[in-house]
Amino acid sequence: MRVAIIGGGPVGLVSGTVLASVGHDVCIVDIDTSRVGAISNGAPPFHEPGLEPLLRRVVDQGRLRATNNLDQAVSGADITLICVGTPSTADGADLTALCAASAAVGHAL
Repeated sequence: MRVAIIGGGPVGLVSGTVLASVGHDVCIVDIDTSRVGAISNGAPPFHEPGLEPLLRRVVDQGRLRATNNLDQAVSGADITLICVGTPSTADGADLTALCAASAAVGHAL
């Protein structure tokens, strides 16, 4: 299955790495070009125990790639997961990034 994951943070990158490790073709989309570069080189931009060797393996095998081109990633995907930040606010959660990502995915489709 071809999977697009919007957001290369802890939820998106870990989920994508695990999905790639069981054979899926995963494309991580992130707006941060330095994060895209790190992921593309098999180097997680944050610490998560056991993530680095697994990420390196799936990147080397060509099962996981990273990009900042959401349209291209979504148009070629069988499924799209939105894994962007929703920081806490006094009223609950800031859904700004989620709304923007949802609109961008809708536009790409």
